[in-house]
Amino acid sequence: MANATAIAADAIGNGPDWAGLPEELLSMFMEAMEIPDLVRSGAHVAYCFRRRRFPLPISRKQLPCLLYASKDYAPDAAGLWCPFTGDSVRVPLPLTRYFTVGSGHGWLAAADEFSNLRLLNPITGAQAALPPITALHHVESSVDAEGRPMYNVFDRDDPEPLPFNPREARGFIYHRAILSCSPSAGSACVSLLLHMPFGELSYARIGDERWTWISRDDHQCMGGHSRGFMDALYNDDQGLFYVLCHCRSVFTLNLNGPSPVVTQIMQGITDASVPVPLPSGMYILQAPWGDILQILRWRHYDDSSAPVEVPEDPEGHNEDDMLQFMELRTTEIEIYKVDLDQQKLVKMTSLEDHALFIGYNGTTCLPTNDFPMLKSNCVNITDDSCEYVNMYEQNWREIGVWDLKSESFQSFDGNVLPHPWLNWPSPVWITPSLF
Repeated sequence: MANATAIAADAIGNGPDWAGLPEELLSMFMEAMEIPDLVRSGAHVAYCFRRRRFPLPISRKQLPCLLYASKDYAPDAAGLWCPFTGDSVRVPLPLTRYFTVGSGHGWLAAADEFSNLRLLNPITGAQAALPPITALHHVESSVDAEGRPMYNVFDRDDPEPLPFNPREARGFIYHRAILSCSPSAGSACVSLLLHMPFGELSYARIGDERWTWISRDDHQCMGGHSRGFMDALYNDDQGLFYVLCHCRSVFTLNLNGPSPVVTQIMQGITDASVPVPLPSGMYILQAPWGDILQILRWRHYDDSSAPVEVPEDPEGHNEDDMLQFMELRTTEIEIYKVDLDQQKLVKMTSLEDHALFIGYNGTTCLPTNDFPMLKSNCVNITDDSCEYVNMYEQNWREIGVWDLKSESFQSFDGNVLPHPWLNWPSPVWITPSLF
């Protein structure tokens, strides 16, 4: 395979006619190369041209990359950068038009200028639509006094709806989206949406006209836990979503039938056990060795030594001079194993030879033996604070590596890129895929 990589790299430099290569040789090259190399080489063009006549090649494992907006690429493209190899490439995605709410299986879940969610493959340019924002159970379209579009968001605990313009709506109504599989699977792909108020759950398949709300009124096992959900994962072997509540309880969701089936598999912690201060981020994943893990992330606001330039806002949201000095920084990360048999959480002291990726992406754990470019016992992080990302669009983004042993952070240097990233939308981890 190493020889194939070398041959492919040499072929790229010589500017080959990929479409003229034999299918077996083309597949061998594609299996050996990283996705960014394929984009630069043009091999994916030949592949797309031939995919209807030949079976799909089995691509090897890919490293996560940072998908980011750049003023040099805007408005019609974005950048894809792997900080572990230094590879970067331009991709056909108008990222500055979207607000990111998730990524998985090589696709981005993002809200457009009308606050409607779309699924986007930044490598191939493929897209898939999800139901509109007004198809959520508690959102209605409206207009303001000047006739501009608005959305009213209703809450059972408040008789008056909250009004949002489209830009506000896409940043605050959506919390996180988790995909069951690649959207290329069509209606087999389920998108689980965590949204306001307070982390409620709704889901939809590609092609659905409405979001299905998972209400505590219909699922007694949820008790008071129909809100406060922080993250989710999808277990492909079981065909179940696992969702994490703010109280650390875990539920499974079976969304394969006509109605959702909700089961609590892990009890929550008692009030006396709640950590103070509360973590600002909580994540759940299934580790490569099979355990379910919970990751807690604490952050606090710091004063920046390098204030950013804040553009004038016609609506007056940026009048506070302190905005340009605000930075949100991680102060602590803890990892717990979920012991379902004993119904307890076991704090882990080390990830050993594994590395985590957290942010808007589907939380990922990779063995560093398979990916020697990664640092063991570290967490690769991006900004995913809804409040910070939306209220401080121009401010510094925390993107880098958190060392669990030394409890220290090292930023990735985006300035090494020929086309540096913008701070909004916030860069997101994505594992490139052609499918």
